[in-house]
This record gives sequence, structure tokens and C-alpha cells, in this order.
Amino acid sequence: MTTSDKVRVNGYRPSASLILAGKAVSNSEEQVDYNLLLIKRTERTSYALNHCVFPGGVFDAKADESADWLTYFQHCGITQAQLELLKCRQATGRPELMSRGGNFSRDISLRLTALRETFEEVGILLCCTSLKDLDKGQPAHMLLQPFERELWQQRVHNDATQFLELCRHLSVIPDLWALSEWSVWRTPASASRKYDTVYYFAALETNQVDLLLEPSEVASAHWLHPGDCWQQSQEGTIWLPFILLYETARLMNMHRWEQLLQFAHHRSARGSTLLQPIYYRPTDCMLGVLPGDELYLANPENCTESIILPSSINELNTLAKRYNRYMIYGFQRVDFACNVLPPNGHLPLHALINTRLAKL
Repeated sequence: MTTSDKVRVNGYRPSASLILAGKAVSNSEEQVDYNLLLIKRTERTSYALNHCVFPGGVFDAKADESADWLTYFQHCGITQAQLELLKCRQATGRPELMSRGGNFSRDISLRLTALRETFEEVGILLCCTSLKDLDKGQPAHMLLQPFERELWQQRVHNDATQFLELCRHLSVIPDLWALSEWSVWRTPASASRKYDTVYYFAALETNQVDLLLEPSEVASAHWLHPGDCWQQSQEGTIWLPFILLYETARLMNMHRWEQLLQFAHHRSARGSTLLQPIYYRPTDCMLGVLPGDELYLANPENCTESIILPSSINELNTLAKRYNRYMIYGFQRVDFACNVLPPNGHLPLHALINTRLAKL
């Protein structure tokens, strides 16, 4: 049994992913001036052709929640007050994934997961040598000095506790404060592999980054702006899981890198509502519903099978008054529709993506 298996929440494995936005050259105010980093999974780790995700992976309690991190933080001169800045003070409804913690809060340990997995998968080490202006939205610091990156990447891949050893070896501090909490998702109860995933956001001052792809997990990497992520997934060039399609549809609202950085930083303090889809099966498609939809049920974790409905999707949508849903007609054809206010001060779906049900 792995250390991640021991800390499952109701059968769901804790995990963390990182949405990285690298600043790009833009010729006009209308153009998006940043790209998102997507990685394409290898055939061994993928469950769909051209399956792309944000960097990330499973929480490892032995590595990411080790008391040795606290000792190291003290050695680096990090104060308890500085660590407290990472703690989300969400008033109500904090997801259980984020409420747990051993030697320190999950707001710290899951950030470590995201940073560790990002280094392991693409060779980006987000770290700094000193801390300043931690209460402001800042881009993440990337280690640029040469070191035995491939050797350490394999060490961390084979043993997650080596991430702390890497930081000690280089005398650097993981740039936890550059990560803003973006959202928390839980896979549907009907899924065979169950995860609770916190998505963090970090901004890089450039997308011209020397990546080092871990060959057993990552087939390729792509820097795409949110609209291209959506378009290429719909065309079948890449395939994004529906959760990531939802997030890219939100990110399409933000054209400017600096605006996105500041929004993510300030919104992070409001925390996250756990988003777990419930699946229905009308006569002509698959329907996923999210919190706020009138078809959403009080205990989504009990919906271990798709709920069969005798109606067509058009019949359901014609009657809908309050909706937050997506209609799956095939791997490459997905329609999203939402008319409820996003929780926690978050972005809505972009108007180009958000379908008015009356038009369906």
C-alpha cells in the first residue's frame, strides 16, 4: 500500500495539478498574451488517444507531509507567519481534501505535491532563495542555474522524498507562495479510478522554457492559449478531460497575463467548492451536471452509476430553469451550459462556449 492509499478520503485519492500560464508575445489588446502548459500522456498512462492534462499527480504523505519539511523551512528562515499566509480561511464549505493534514495543513502539502509532480513530469523547478512581498500576486520563480536536472528528475520519479533532498542540495525554497488555489474537483462516483484534485495556478514570465519530459509518463508538451485548448480538443488534435475543458472555458475570459495573475491571487483567498459531476443518461447523449444545476443531487458520492432518463436531452433542456451542465455527444463533441453564478467569486464559462439552452 502506498502512502497515498492510506490517506484516501472516502475512497478518493488526494492529488494536485498545476495550471501554468507562460507570458507570450502579443501584438494587440484583443490577443491572448499567455499560453497554458499541457502535457500529453504516454500510451501507458493515458486512457484516451491524445489525452492531455495539466502537470500533476497523486499526493504522497511520506514525501509531501513529512515533518522534515518544517525543519527545512526553519533552516531557511521561513517563519510560521509566512507559512500561515498559505492557509485558506474559507468561511464555509471547505472541501474535506483541503481540511485534512498531518504535520501541517493541506494548503502546504498539496502545493508541494503540485511542485514536485511538475518537476518530475516536465523538469520545471519552481523555487526561490528568499521570500519577499508574499501578500502580492507574483509570478513563480524558475530555477535557471544549471544542475544535474535529468539525474534529479529520475530520483524524484523513483522516490518522491527526493524532492526535499533536491531542495536541500540546491539550497532553494519551493515557491509555494506563487501557487494560487484555483479549484477543487472530484471524479464522478461512477469512475473506476477516483481522485480528489486541487488545481493550483501559477504564472511564468515566459513560455520559452527548456522542458525536460519524463519519458515514461509524458509523450509531448504543448503551450496553447485557452481558446486553442478548447478548439483543438473539439477537433480531435488533442483530447482534454471534461473537467479541463470546463476550466479552459473559464480561462478564455482572461486575455491578459497580468490580469489573470492578479485575479487568481485575490480569488484564491475565497477557497473552493468541491465540484463533482453526476452523470445522467438521456436517450441520445451523456449528461454531466454540476453544483447549482436543478438536477444536482445532495449526495453525489452515492451516484455510482449513470442515472437513466426516458427523455431526450432537448426535452430536458427545454424544461431547465437553473442549469450548470455539459452534454457529451462523443469524445470530441461536448456542449456546456450554465446560468448560475459561479461560487467563490470564480470566472463564468466564456460566452462563446456557454450554450443558451433555448438554442439547442
